[in-house]
Amino acid sequence: MISKIIIFLLCCLIIITVSLSGGCEQIRTQSVQELFPPEQPLTTRFYDASGELIAQNYEENRIQAPLEEVSEKVIKATVATEDQRFYNHMGIDIMGMARAMYHNIRQQEITQGGSTISQQLVKNLFLSPEQTWQRKVEEIILTLELEGMLTKDEILENYLNTVYYGHSAYGIEAAAQTYFGKSSSEVNLAEAAMLAGLPRGPLYYSPLLDEETAHKRQRYVLMRMVEEEYISQAKKREALEKELQFNSRREGNQSTYFTDYVMNVELAHLWEESPELLQQGGMEIYTTLDPQMQEAAEKVLREELPVHRVDEREVEQPQGALLAVEPGNGYVRALVGGKDYEKTSFNRVNSQRSPGSAFKPFVFAAALERGLTPACKAYCGPTSFQEEGMEEPYEPTCFGGGFHHNHLTFREALVNSCNISTLKIHAALEQKPTREMAARLGIQSTLGDYFSLPLGTYEVNLVEMTTAFAAFANEGQNVEPITVKKVKHQDGDLLWSNEPSPRQVLDKGVAYLLTHIMQDVLREDGTGRRAADILERPAAGKTGTSQGTKDAYTVGYTPQLVAGVYIGDDMGEPLYTSGGELATPIWAKFMDRALADKPAQEFARPDNIVEATLCEATEMIQGERCQGPGQDELFIEGTEPEEICSYPKCPRTPEPAPWWQFWRNISEE
Repeated sequence: MISKIIIFLLCCLIIITVSLSGGCEQIRTQSVQELFPPEQPLTTRFYDASGELIAQNYEENRIQAPLEEVSEKVIKATVATEDQRFYNHMGIDIMGMARAMYHNIRQQEITQGGSTISQQLVKNLFLSPEQTWQRKVEEIILTLELEGMLTKDEILENYLNTVYYGHSAYGIEAAAQTYFGKSSSEVNLAEAAMLAGLPRGPLYYSPLLDEETAHKRQRYVLMRMVEEEYISQAKKREALEKELQFNSRREGNQSTYFTDYVMNVELAHLWEESPELLQQGGMEIYTTLDPQMQEAAEKVLREELPVHRVDEREVEQPQGALLAVEPGNGYVRALVGGKDYEKTSFNRVNSQRSPGSAFKPFVFAAALERGLTPACKAYCGPTSFQEEGMEEPYEPTCFGGGFHHNHLTFREALVNSCNISTLKIHAALEQKPTREMAARLGIQSTLGDYFSLPLGTYEVNLVEMTTAFAAFANEGQNVEPITVKKVKHQDGDLLWSNEPSPRQVLDKGVAYLLTHIMQDVLREDGTGRRAADILERPAAGKTGTSQGTKDAYTVGYTPQLVAGVYIGDDMGEPLYTSGGELATPIWAKFMDRALADKPAQEFARPDNIVEATLCEATEMIQGERCQGPGQDELFIEGTEPEEICSYPKCPRTPEPAPWWQFWRNISEE
């Protein structure tokens, strides 16, 4: 009762003093009930597939922590240091106030606060930081209201979640994670004392800036805990002798490309109506990122991508991007959009560039779907196409300007990336099926029905290409890429979730035939031959180089993982080399590292795939009189040749068999 009377008289004295000085009209009239609880920005946090924190996004780095989840060591250290009579006073510490008033009157200004935890909370939540008599009166009035409205534990909980601990950390939970990489419930006595000493001077006492000064402050906090009989002298000595391990997790690493993609693409719909959710909403975002694969992607791109020049922005060129996805569920396991995010934040997985010949498998998929086979042939030689609306005919050549001057099987054409054979197949399909196949597999960019489409003349991005190839790896099923599995609020409420939705977009047999052919692309005779000595497991893929060697692509896969690599100069300068020479080794080294702890797997052969040995001369089923070794080939059941070679002097060149006559005709036109 005496304390309440003294506080009341003290408040009256201050109000009279302020009134005489003409400052009473500036005193706040709103009550705590009108102001409480205040809206405070919370930190949005990103977790990888294993549940480890990978990034944070915030206006103020604040993570709400209930008092019962905060270590008792932190609570005792805070009370002992900031307000040892916290549980006994009514919000105002008379002795502390009297001492502060004495010094302030002598100085004729506010130089000392003598503030309790309750007063500090009021200042943090409701008042400006200015040191005036008017603000001090507001502080006392609001503090007394706060004490009447909340319990001591509620006040302490709000204080611990509000106070600034330095390095953008607001609240004890963010502070514990910032300094020690652990929750506030897990800190030991030495760490608790270090944290409790920070609010009086967050930068001055920061152990990340001045460890010696921070340890002096820690010693003071432990001394106060001994004086308040929270710990013994022995515990104090033990804490002082304990070596502290500070959080060394590097902020702003390459996973920023991944989190940028998450916010700007996958979760864009969540922020359209409430953009403040990103900076203030306190979201818990659980992603699909695999930390080991991400590290492998960052490292291989950083170490293996050559430097041709440094542009006017001081960015090394060429730049590149790498995207890795699990084909079965669409989970994005690694995403890197450049060599160094701090130097160039442009995310090149979204960059619209020419895929070059990496687009060709879509032509062959459309052809195989229509009953044609890997043994069908098309002639590679000088040819021209008359594009509708164009005056000059389109007269393409193969890479380097020449021709094969030979009839190439579909397998040979794709393995050797023959432009002419591919374009003739595309023309025979009347162009539209190629575009439709690409769209069905996952290419969303606008494409036209032009003769040059198979050569990658329309720009797409790495996400589309990787998604499309994932359907080949996933037995013809398309799964949209997923970077986020669920989003929760910090209070545990589920806000949004995402589940894989596979769709069968291609026959299993067609997908397997393409895979079987593209395995040869990565062997000694293929354009991706540089992968052969690096990746020692079953894999398939396709290389691509745009016109003028401005862009290099390699997209490939195993049964467990599909990855795409894009390399190009941001300003369009030529690379002077092919995708097979530049992008393929990077792709292969990433796949080798990413799958190092996973067993090699063969691609599953569907039941509708049959094998036949063909006579090399007649392309019929090899007969008893055939003298050559024959050529083994795979077919979707029902498309294999039916006739057995029976020529008496085989090998020889007979009249074309009916099942491939059509292709020979169009290839020679």
